[in-house]
Amino acid sequence: MRIAICDDDINFAGELKGAIETLYDVSNGPLTVSVWHDGVAFLADQPEYDALFLAIGMAGMDGFTVARKLRRREEIFLIFVTRHDEMVYDAIKFQPFRFLRKSRLTEELPEAVEALEKAVLRRSAGGKVSFRTGTGIVYRDADDIMYIEIYGHWMHVRVNGGDDLRCYGSLTDLEQQLKAFGFVRTHKSYLVNCRYIDTIESRRIVLDDRTQILMSRYRAEAVRKAYEHYRKAAYKM
Repeated sequence: MRIAICDDDINFAGELKGAIETLYDVSNGPLTVSVWHDGVAFLADQPEYDALFLAIGMAGMDGFTVARKLRRREEIFLIFVTRHDEMVYDAIKFQPFRFLRKSRLTEELPEAVEALEKAVLRRSAGGKVSFRTGTGIVYRDADDIMYIEIYGHWMHVRVNGGDDLRCYGSLTDLEQQLKAFGFVRTHKSYLVNCRYIDTIESRRIVLDDRTQILMSRYRAEAVRKAYEHYRKAAYKM
């Protein structure tokens, strides 16, 4: 993942860079974080980045002006950073990925970095998941997959509004691949898309079509946390 920080507060920019590098999950691939202290200089070069942490209040060219002048703005995840909470209302028109308050960075940055990792992985994967069936490789949109159940060496893929799949593979391998798409392992035999979860009970989850999925006791807390993260991210997006 390629991240840029643009903030004329040199000390804070360094602190933010270190915090991002600490929080980043290296299993998602290499990370580079570049720091700029001037909006004009950033725009003059403006190499390709996956995400930009952009301070709103900067001397000279402010963050909103930088955001307006960004090339390929729709291709970069924009995270505004400010000491002024009231700026959130002016920031909304840019449809930022996140709005972080410098005074609450410790509390707010971990969730932002986690959501950013998933969003970048999701975009790089193109939203498609490949499955090895008896007749060859087939692709399905991750958002259309409700859950995957494994039995022996076979997997049953439940597809919303389409034909289910019977395929080969490892649920553990798919768990890593589909983490970016909001999937959570509820049981040794099930991988579930949080998009379709309706309720979480003590030993099972219920999907919005009333399908009941087993949930292991020791996975219950992780499932609830994953679902809450998914809901928060979906709301902010």
